[in-house]
Amino acid sequence: MHYRAALGVVLVLALASLGGGCASTEVLDINKRLVSLDDLAKKPADATYVVDPPDAIRVEFLSADGPPARDLTVRSDGCVTLPFVEDVEVAGMTTLEIRTKLESLYERFYRDPQILVSVIGYNSKHVYVYGEVGRQGRVPYTGTQTVSDVIGAVGGFTYRAAPTRVRVVRGDPKRPDIFRVNLKELIYEGDLRQEVSLAENDVVRVPPNALAWVGYQLDLVLWPFRSAIGALGMGQTVQNTF
Repeated sequence: MHYRAALGVVLVLALASLGGGCASTEVLDINKRLVSLDDLAKKPADATYVVDPPDAIRVEFLSADGPPARDLTVRSDGCVTLPFVEDVEVAGMTTLEIRTKLESLYERFYRDPQILVSVIGYNSKHVYVYGEVGRQGRVPYTGTQTVSDVIGAVGGFTYRAAPTRVRVVRGDPKRPDIFRVNLKELIYEGDLRQEVSLAENDVVRVPPNALAWVGYQLDLVLWPFRSAIGALGMGQTVQNTF
């Protein structure tokens, strides 16, 4: 009975901390300049991908007499090697800029060269996803992803997730912009404002729902006592309490 009473007190404390914890989280977000979706619409992310090492690109010559298509990795010096023109610097350029540069270089060898350049390996830039998702960590950035794209790429939400309170963190780590995204409104109400386009190095945070948060707090409270409870053979008693 003593253990049941103690666990009852722990549960009350956990529930009390839930209210305080949620409030402090919201205050923290506000202090970090929580930005509305309307503000985000005024400064959309640059969706034009810039090639850098070690990205991989494909160069295709559309004319019949041109060299065969080539898959190339951008070297650390920012260059790729192509027939006749040797080393060509492509780092810091979009695929359209690379195409224009190559067509100008190949005018010496072909009449009206037509070249197609595409990115086949997005290796130089990333966004990051943390929290209640299938797999946490970095995701290659392609310049066109949205919040739902990257969450889908890491296996979607876990059952502990709060899809109404997703956060996108952008900019200076000491004073970032934080965008609140409600993916439930996107999915069930079609609110496309919630489909935020991501920028390089954005961090997407998926917090736990209220029930999961209580469970995490309860686990933190009980953790120092687990070894003592196990040594006393009270593990089954604690389990039966729930």
